[in-house]
Amino acid sequence: MQLESRYRVAMVLYVALGVAAWFYFGDTKLAVAGRPVELRLIPVIVLAAAALKTVLYRKAEQVRSGK
Repeated sequence: MQLESRYRVAMVLYVALGVAAWFYFGDTKLAVAGRPVELRLIPVIVLAAAALKTVLYRKAEQVRSGK
């Protein structure tokens, strides 16, 4: 049960950080390989990768426990 509550808290925090990063960086652009890339996409992608890792960890724990 503790793992489920920690999972929910982690997901809410990932979403909150993603929204905060999205609005904080606004329309700032950065040149990458000569093409403009919105700066706000970088932290959102990093947070999405961390959220995916959390989801995969939860699924692995469910498999290990036999649920």
